[in-house]
Amino acid sequence: MDVDLLSALIGIVAGAFGYWFTTFIMQPILRFRELRNKVLKDFIYYAQVINADGLNDEMQKLFQERILENRRSSAELLAATQDLPSWYLSYLKYKKYDPSKAAQSLIGFSNTYKHNESHVLESSIRKQLGLPEMS
Repeated sequence: MDVDLLSALIGIVAGAFGYWFTTFIMQPILRFRELRNKVLKDFIYYAQVINADGLNDEMQKLFQERILENRRSSAELLAATQDLPSWYLSYLKYKKYDPSKAAQSLIGFSNTYKHNESHVLESSIRKQLGLPEMS
């Protein structure tokens, strides 16, 4: 077999494997980690608007955004979890993280208007996603 042909075949096989690995292994993991960090950023950004009763119009609007963002994050997190490789899901289970349960809890968090309940749910979501606890 010619050396040039062998080099071309090796290149094609390596390129196909690289594409497969990136598309089906790395992209789902990176997407999941990005959404996980988005949940953390939303917790920080919307921390002051758990209950918007008696707040001004700007805070009322921020309150509505919080509800929508939490629901959107929940849906995206659940969808991203479905695409994760099974070995990564096993790793998450080993670490005692449960992103599917976190997505469900995020819906509950979006419906919460009481500060005590919201802190309990937020702490649970942080634990389920492996996010750092509030200080």
